[in-house]
Amino acid sequence: MLQTPMDPSVGPNISNDSGNFFQSDRDIELERTRQLKKAQSSGKNAAGQPIAMPSKVLSFALVKNGTTQAYVAESGHVARKIDLKTGTSLNVFKGHTGPVTSVAVGYDEQDEDVFIVTGSWDKTIRKWDTKTATTILTFNGHSDFVKRIVIFGNRLYSASSDSTIRQWDLETGECLRVFKEHTRAVEDIVLTEDGRILFSASSDTTIKKWDTTTGQVLATLSGHLTSVYALVLQEGSLWSASADKTAKRWDLETNLPDSSFEHPDFVRSLAVFPGGAHLATGSRDENVRLWDVASEKCVRTLSGHYGEVSDIKRQGSTLWSASLDGTIRSWSITEQDFKGGPEPIVEDIPIEPVKLQKKSSKSVKLTDEEERELAELMGSDDDL
Repeated sequence: MLQTPMDPSVGPNISNDSGNFFQSDRDIELERTRQLKKAQSSGKNAAGQPIAMPSKVLSFALVKNGTTQAYVAESGHVARKIDLKTGTSLNVFKGHTGPVTSVAVGYDEQDEDVFIVTGSWDKTIRKWDTKTATTILTFNGHSDFVKRIVIFGNRLYSASSDSTIRQWDLETGECLRVFKEHTRAVEDIVLTEDGRILFSASSDTTIKKWDTTTGQVLATLSGHLTSVYALVLQEGSLWSASADKTAKRWDLETNLPDSSFEHPDFVRSLAVFPGGAHLATGSRDENVRLWDVASEKCVRTLSGHYGEVSDIKRQGSTLWSASLDGTIRSWSITEQDFKGGPEPIVEDIPIEPVKLQKKSSKSVKLTDEEERELAELMGSDDDL
């Protein structure tokens, strides 16, 4: 006779529910917790005053002209312009045939957002007119998912799961240079203020420093155990977020980390406050955390999301967080938030370091983290 999960003598649970086949007790309990959290975290009065989107939010870009507007990259194959104050959808950009992973905003001399550029799982990049929501230009060249895009002047940089970075002419769509040194997906890229140096984060565990005029690697920063998901370059310091459950700050003189911030789960996103004394991180465990950099201590946890926190941005005293739960939330941050207080005990989730393979011209196998990411994003939006 099959014993029920309530029997303490039973090992891993095998559920009679067809939707729970091959799920462990832990998986089922996490899903129950998620559904409870979802019920408690919905509605305008919920934590972070959530703005509900039609599909999972993979990333977003704030409009810099003093408005409360943003462009959102969604798993539902669209980008969307929204008013963050009212939650109103202002425009929808349709044309991609896969999830939109990244969005960057282009401005005119009056700092008006006149175009956006989006990257997608469909392996293409599109430039859009923001007024008409029509495609101006399509950039083709990547052989796998486009993970991140960055605009610098009349140049566009794109990072891809095909392990390359490409530099494009933003006006013609011509690929000007391909950066090839990573052995796995390139997850994120950032540029110095003068555009001469580019840093890239990869699931091959490394961060690379590139000369954008030659395409040559100037340095490789090693210190993470597995995939590096996100980078921030601010006030001369480089910050990184990784699946090894840490965020790190790097000394760019030595190319070594000088601070490390330990989490209970993968770190997917981060934002740095002016002066570099405080840090905010978003994690797969659905929480946003505030950190005192000097002590490397978490001083506050912001709970409300019921899915992985995919992106966070700071705008003045407001911290915006986006999640695979299909919401964007706002958190008003004051100096008091960094004074500290008791932190909840969160179960530590084990990880395995990436086992690197030699670079090959053949397709690269996915890491465990990449497979989980793929499964999560391929999940139905009906549960949002």
